[in-house]
Amino acid sequence: MKLNENFLTQMIDDAQVMVATGDSKFNGIIRSNQTAAEIIDLLKEETTRDEVVDKMLAKYDAEREVIASDVDMVIETLRKVGAIVE
Repeated sequence: MKLNENFLTQMIDDAQVMVATGDSKFNGIIRSNQTAAEIIDLLKEETTRDEVVDKMLAKYDAEREVIASDVDMVIETLRKVGAIVE
């Protein structure tokens, strides 16, 4: 899976904002906190859910289940707006 190239991200202060461009059906802005932004940044390259979880686990001192839940929540949100290419 990978972030759809029609979605652009930009850091503004402590938050990442994402907007759709091109042929996207989504019209709006997604605002992400630092952790969600890191997950989204990992999705800019072809990857798997487990690879994202592993990279976040290496960075943060948290239980695998907690990190996996956070990753799943971000991925599901991105899927709903068409920001993920599978």
